[in-house]
Amino acid sequence: MNRKFDIFKIKIVKIILYIGQKTFFGRGQLRKILVKIINAILGKGNTEIPRFTCHVNNVPFNFYNDELTGIKFYFGRNENFELDFIKRNSKNNSVFIDIGSNMGLYTQNLAYEINKKKKIKIIAIDANPIACERLKKNLSLLDKNKSKYVKINNYAIGDKNGIISLDYSNGLANGVVSNVKSKKYFKIQSIKLENLLKKEKIKFINNLKIDIEGYEDRALLPFFKFQNKKLYPQNIILEHSSNNFWKNDIVKYLMDIGYRQIYKNNSNLILTLNK
Repeated sequence: MNRKFDIFKIKIVKIILYIGQKTFFGRGQLRKILVKIINAILGKGNTEIPRFTCHVNNVPFNFYNDELTGIKFYFGRNENFELDFIKRNSKNNSVFIDIGSNMGLYTQNLAYEINKKKKIKIIAIDANPIACERLKKNLSLLDKNKSKYVKINNYAIGDKNGIISLDYSNGLANGVVSNVKSKKYFKIQSIKLENLLKKEKIKFINNLKIDIEGYEDRALLPFFKFQNKKLYPQNIILEHSSNNFWKNDIVKYLMDIGYRQIYKNNSNLILTLNK
């Protein structure tokens, strides 16, 4: 491809993203039109090489356009209430656990907040090795004094330790536990949350976010049933839109042990622990 022509196309895409971020064109059906235009300009993305660097709500991210990282992410309309909540409740020397970190919507935003007066220890966890690599590349866009506070773990958090199989046939962002082999079938190390926290020497948790495609109950229930209450997160952001896959109502369980709901939308809810 002609390099000058490629640079021109990237400039056009950046303009479209800016329009989507700053105007009503970045919402609803109008956003879908902008996504189609970008796909028509760039074609399908590559799972290894980012197209360019862009800023989403002032935070730098590498740009990909494939099934793992949808273009709508770059319009900066996703989970802003939840992100603002986590930022407000992440004080100096706090700890944030990001289960299902993907390419780093939460981790990258929170790492960007780190400065001399506000240090945040971040444990990012994702079962998909491609997502972990993308998060690593995104963190490299930040100052080293920020990224050094982030630890990336390529694990599946579950109710047992061992090897499990994840099927990504429904998209690289939608892995489900399965024993049926497919072209997008990964064997991943599964670990209980309490074991990973012990490995990372975590003594307390201020905020925890979890989004693991309907496996939230099996990741959290063993931890809360047997863990010392001193390690209970003060705040939890939990994705509930895949609750039809849950074997146990983890929300009811959390509320029974002392959490209360303070926010809910179609995808997520926020719980805080009563003091």
